[in-house]
Order: sequence, then structure tokens, then C-alpha cells
Amino acid sequence: MKFIQDPRIKVAKRGLAIAWIFFAVYLIVILVLSYVLGIKPYIFGLPRWVAIGNLLIPIVFVIALIFVAEKLIPDIPLTDNDEEESEEK
Repeated sequence: MKFIQDPRIKVAKRGLAIAWIFFAVYLIVILVLSYVLGIKPYIFGLPRWVAIGNLLIPIVFVIALIFVAEKLIPDIPLTDNDEEESEEK
């Protein structure tokens, strides 16, 4: 007896890997910029690392997330084919 794996599982695993990679890159960028940038207030009266790390970087990553969701994560049906066939009859 051979187990037939649902193709949606493969897509879900790929989406999980993409999400963890995206989150890890986001955290690394935030941490590196927070460490590298000085504490002198230059932007909106806030220290540079706060202004850039909490205002600019999230905006950049939200735009990047839109691209990732549109291009790298496929749109798959969530219903089984057996359920669709029984509903049509």
C-alpha cells in the first residue's frame, strides 16, 4: 500500500520555508542596522537606528512581501477534487 501525498502539502512546506527565510532576513537586517547606525537623533528627532529600523525597513519589507506572495507562492485550491465532484452531481 503506497501513500499518495497531497500536492498541497508540498506547496505548504515550500511556503513555510519561504516564510522562515523571509523572517530571518528581516530580523538580520533589523539587528545589523540597529547595531551599525548611531544613536544621534537625525530623523524625526529619533535615533537613526530607531527611525530606520522601525519605520523605513518595515515599509521596504512589506513591499518585498507583496512581491514574494505574488511571485513565489502559488494559488492552490483548498478543497478536494472528490468534494467538488460530489457537489456538482
